Amino acid sequence: MVEFSCSRTSEDRTPVIRDVEIAKFAERVLYDYRPELMTYTSLGEDPYYTPALLDPYDFATGYLGANIEVHDIYTETKGDVIAGAAVFNLQRVKVFDKANMCTREILVPPDTILLDTGTVDHWHKGFEFFTIMHEVGHLMLHRQVYRTEPGQGSHTSGNAVLCMRSNIGRSSGGLKTSGDFIEHQADTFAASMLMPPRLFIPFVQMLMERYRYFRDEGLMITYDFSWGSPKYGYYLDVVNSTARYFGVSLKAAKVQMTRYGLRADPKEADVKEAGRRLKMYQSLYR
Repeated sequence: MVEFSCSRTSEDRTPVIRDVEIAKFAERVLYDYRPELMTYTSLGEDPYYTPALLDPYDFATGYLGANIEVHDIYTETKGDVIAGAAVFNLQRVKVFDKANMCTREILVPPDTILLDTGTVDHWHKGFEFFTIMHEVGHLMLHRQVYRTEPGQGSHTSGNAVLCMRSNIGRSSGGLKTSGDFIEHQADTFAASMLMPPRLFIPFVQMLMERYRYFRDEGLMITYDFSWGSPKYGYYLDVVNSTARYFGVSLKAAKVQMTRYGLRADPKEADVKEAGRRLKMYQSLYR
């Protein structure tokens, strides 16, 4: 298994690392796990019927050796729910017991991914898959932050990372605290594993050609988002086909298009920044 290492960390041991470096790490992991997933031959398939390239359950349990459990994870946070959690040490976690209509604590073994029952949804596998890989990201990237050895105290206030729905798959804006950066890094890892730039960029560009979307050096320039606009329709075709092919949600596909510099608003600064991002990520597979 490919081990993660980072030479720079903050005072609380949070890795100080760029998104592109996480993408490079994810690519090394994918090649070690199943190198055939990283070939261009997959791109010739019909995007409407090709299954997701990566099976998060097989990766988490077979490659990483993690446990996956499904529970009604309890939280006192109002207006939001927990999607999943990464448990690094033997720990008690509070869950809701529907049969007895009460809360109780369960003992969870180390290296366990907890999924809330609301996350495991037959109709929304994209979010379920992304949540699993998000928690995998925590287990692979943040072990030095949360893992404790026998007889040692925790480096943080807790040994598990409880991830709210609102924190998974969001954009990179507003990163201030260590917790914000930790969640963003797990998101970046999950997105890079499910939508690696080596496959994602040429696939989206192929769709842009297929649907004749407006182009500027390989970018989708979103001139018009109003309903009924042909330009908006082309954009939806690209997003829908991309999400279906990689087995992710529409939101995740949109965020990744922006992250890799494939989409920009028609502002000069936005187009310039998108072009810079696109060239940076293209350099990973040249």
